Amino acid sequence: MIKNIISTIHFVNLTTFVNKIMIEIYGVVFSLLDFILMAAFGLFLFIQLFYFILKAIFISSGRKNNNNPSYPSISLIIPSRNYEEELKVILPELLNQDYPEFQVVVVNDCSSDGTEWYLSNLKLEYSNLKTTRILQETDFPNALALSVGIRAASHEWMIFLNPLCIIPGKNWLKSYAEHFLPTREAIFGYVNLSSCKGSMRGMFRYENFNSFILSGAARYLGLSMPITDLNIAYKRSPFLDKKGFAAVLESPFCENELYLNEISTSRNSFYILNKEASIGFTDEVGWYDFVNFKKKQLLLKQKFTVGQRLYLWINAISRTAFDVLAIILVIISQWRLWIAGIWLFKNVLELIWGIIAMKRLGEKNLVPWIGFFKSFSPFINSLVFFNQLFIGNKRRWK
Repeated sequence: MIKNIISTIHFVNLTTFVNKIMIEIYGVVFSLLDFILMAAFGLFLFIQLFYFILKAIFISSGRKNNNNPSYPSISLIIPSRNYEEELKVILPELLNQDYPEFQVVVVNDCSSDGTEWYLSNLKLEYSNLKTTRILQETDFPNALALSVGIRAASHEWMIFLNPLCIIPGKNWLKSYAEHFLPTREAIFGYVNLSSCKGSMRGMFRYENFNSFILSGAARYLGLSMPITDLNIAYKRSPFLDKKGFAAVLESPFCENELYLNEISTSRNSFYILNKEASIGFTDEVGWYDFVNFKKKQLLLKQKFTVGQRLYLWINAISRTAFDVLAIILVIISQWRLWIAGIWLFKNVLELIWGIIAMKRLGEKNLVPWIGFFKSFSPFINSLVFFNQLFIGNKRRWK
């Protein structure tokens, strides 16, 4: 008890001493504590403005379209296990796309429902539907289903979907394919989660939107990062030349994302900021589903390069530190009005560009909650990180 009292007295005395030390800069006087906190605040502000500029450039680049699209032949690959009812919704939408030459390849992955019967009948109606079947489980079910679909595909460009995706209209494939240029090897389309339901729907949508913008902006630093295995595209020949997922099979999760991470560069990849090329997704998202999603993201990030991880961590740490320091300085500093003004200006600027990005991606009704999710997400992410650090490594997440 006495030691605790002495320690408290020493801390109070040190704080008082620091506050008494004054620094004058161009006639403006600061206490030492004020100066240290404001210097840190300025540093994190500078870092966050750097990230903001990258995001603004990325969002601005979304205006550009290919004026002379070539519309190459495309294979749409859909692995499916016991999704008969969902296939009845998505397949007619895909098979009736207004596009010159394409096929839909469905991999029936050990389904026990009526999937095979439905596909067999649908093939009689559509010549551009191709199906293949997996009859036995393996240690790498995701990689096997994707590999089987890729080998069954007839065209060079491949787009990956699943039965829970929602296709926005008959021109979706054209809007997507206009970004297929000869110099590109990997394309990232947006997945709109507005149609999801459940208690964590809002946070799930915010994390997905923020990750897409952050990853798209990373291209301007020579980095390119996958986010999800849906609405992505790459070429068939390089995949087969590189022996498919052989290089990433030591991790039985995120095979498609890890392969994309292997082949993507700032020059050969592209992120589509176009709601016509985005897809929807329908599912129930509760706390358990959200935590699993975040754990999968953390496991994926463990396979990133040092540069990719630094890019993500510096952004997360500087964003949180900037907000925390703003609160502290508003409470204790004589410059509280300036601090509050800078914080508000920075957040309003980000919100305006965020709204522009949301409009281009077709996101709706996310703006009123974005401030809440932005403040709450570091806490949620920390919980998931420490859970994965001490518990999650004992399990395999697929």
